[in-house]
Amino acid sequence: MKKKKNRLLIFFGVIGLLFLLAVCVWFEMTYGVQLLSDNAESDTTLLSHATEPTQILLNQEGSRVLGSGANVSGSTITIYSGGSYRISGTLQDGQISVDAGNKETVELVLHGADITNLSDAAIYIENAGCTVLLLEEGTINRVQSGTETERERKTLEEEQDAKGAAIYAKDNLSITGTGSLQVFGYINNGIHTKNALSIDNGNIEVEAWNNGIKGNDSVRITGGNFSIHSGGDGIKSDDTTGDGYGVISIENGTFFIQSRGDAIQAETSLTIAGGTFHMITSDGSGDTFPSLQSSQDNPDSDWDLSDITQNSAKGLKSGKAISISDGTFFVDSYDDAVHSNGTIQIFGGVLTLATKDDGIHADAALTISGGEIQITKSYEGLEANQISIEGGLIDIVASDDGINANGGPDSRGWRGETTINKVKDMPNLTIRGGEVKVNAGGDGLDSNGNLSIEGGEIIIDGPSSNWNGALDSGSENGGICTISGGTILAVGSSGMAETFDESSKQYSFRHTFERSYGAGSEICIVDADGKELCRHTTKKEISSVVFSSPELALGETYTLCIDEQTVEITLDAVSTISGRRRGWD
Repeated sequence: MKKKKNRLLIFFGVIGLLFLLAVCVWFEMTYGVQLLSDNAESDTTLLSHATEPTQILLNQEGSRVLGSGANVSGSTITIYSGGSYRISGTLQDGQISVDAGNKETVELVLHGADITNLSDAAIYIENAGCTVLLLEEGTINRVQSGTETERERKTLEEEQDAKGAAIYAKDNLSITGTGSLQVFGYINNGIHTKNALSIDNGNIEVEAWNNGIKGNDSVRITGGNFSIHSGGDGIKSDDTTGDGYGVISIENGTFFIQSRGDAIQAETSLTIAGGTFHMITSDGSGDTFPSLQSSQDNPDSDWDLSDITQNSAKGLKSGKAISISDGTFFVDSYDDAVHSNGTIQIFGGVLTLATKDDGIHADAALTISGGEIQITKSYEGLEANQISIEGGLIDIVASDDGINANGGPDSRGWRGETTINKVKDMPNLTIRGGEVKVNAGGDGLDSNGNLSIEGGEIIIDGPSSNWNGALDSGSENGGICTISGGTILAVGSSGMAETFDESSKQYSFRHTFERSYGAGSEICIVDADGKELCRHTTKKEISSVVFSSPELALGETYTLCIDEQTVEITLDAVSTISGRRRGWD
């Protein structure tokens, strides 16, 4: 009996020992921790890495690495192999450095990490095929380079010559995950990669002394929530060394950007297909813009952006092309709200713009075929050499011209000097569809070449000053003003009032009143059967009216009403002129 009991004890003892050994082997294979030996190197040298990510535990007194692929030297943790690394803890003056093979993929899982580097990047990717920053759900992560004292001490010009960022990569960088990332780039930029940058998710806050988010080759954003305060540009891509470089593509996301420079700037092309954008550049348009001034949309910031140190403080800017197919935009800009050195195409979206300069400006061609555009304040509302409006809802307030097709062959300024134009093509302003409303202090619709109305519904509140007109074509450059479709009412001063050419395919009339009528006057046009063709309340003082509609017919009589006065106008030509032309006030 005694022997049998001893055999049972030995049997269970062996089973227990085997179980303990199995547990130890499992821990060692999974976490790289040697439980059966007291090896001091196990804290700083990874032993093996299986399915679980390597753990990097940050601590100012001494960081630890549990797993393989990385080591610790002082306050620097170097990742030298591809794989996944979960980073947590606090490092007050140190760095996560990635130096893996140029074909390796490195995943940095930020799990409540707080990393500060007082003199360099906090996360520095020296070499990797691609590095992925994964923001773990429910975590808040913080990365900082430099100090606020350093930010206050240096000028922006000094910082523009600086290198690096709080998160700096020499290779491709991708950011994903649903966690939060706070970036403070007090040494140059916030997030910066010299190659391609891709972001598809995350709650990302950036405060940077120069650019907020920058991908030299490209920036692609498909989602996420962004709050960016920058002394330079908010989001930027500026490499032009090859095809597909200097490109920014945004498909979704929520953005609040307050920048001293451009809010979003692409050296080659900028494409936006969705998202919500709240953008202020420099000190903005100078007017209160309620949609941007609420505490919800405009987080507290002690940054003074009123010191204009940038050559450019535009909202959306591109060197060659801008394309907008969807999205909601609130832009309050010191410079142009939307600007391209080449072309702009707007297919959709809702844009609310206020600016001290142009609402939407393209050096070459501007095409609008859809969307809603409201320009609440501008110098000129829309400006380009070639302007084509084919659809959409457009409402413009401008202190000078509402819509201006500029340029042309050696045009002469109003003082008589010859100006050299970047674009030599004959300017063309063509409206084929949509609803267009303009309230302009200068010309309402202005082309230095041809002005053509082919469709749409257009109401122009032109100037009160006799130096400008509601319609203005470039006859001095051989341009012509014609209409072949659509409905237009253009009111304003009479000193330089222009109407449509006799070569037009649709009838029109221009009438000049014997006196001026003030803002708030109601204009009504009816046909001989009493059918109302147009009704409008004037925005300012007027003394002339130009009207055209497909319902006008040769030989028919129409009644023009303004306040208590009625005038009967009989169409005796394609372009009928009535009333007495008044002298300049």
